[in-house]
Amino acid sequence: MGFFKREHPLQITREQAMSARPVRHPAIEATRDEKGEISLKIPRRKTWFVNLLARFGGIPEHRIVTLDAVGTGVWDLCDGRHSVKDLIATVAEQHKLSRKEAEVSLVTYLRQLAARGLIALEVEEEKKGKA
Repeated sequence: MGFFKREHPLQITREQAMSARPVRHPAIEATRDEKGEISLKIPRRKTWFVNLLARFGGIPEHRIVTLDAVGTGVWDLCDGRHSVKDLIATVAEQHKLSRKEAEVSLVTYLRQLAARGLIALEVEEEKKGKA
């Protein structure tokens, strides 16, 4: 099983989701331009079919995605040290949003990043036998 792949969807509680820590995929290179925005260099998948297409169709080895200022700020915080709850508070404060507005926007964005394999969420497992 590869990095960021699961055999079945993980069921977690809201509390676990809010305390989860987003981490960047280690194979993605990030570079910052003169405006401070980040460009992500994302390697293409290495399946036999994509390799065959690349050989005959000129598919590049990497794809470049440039994040805007908000996306750059979120990417910087996806370092494995900040929880989703921390990110929500930071986004709400920086962009003068209510906590609920920041939560809806941020969770949607994190889901998109996760669906594309750019980040994963480290979820702490509940302690068995709590007293």
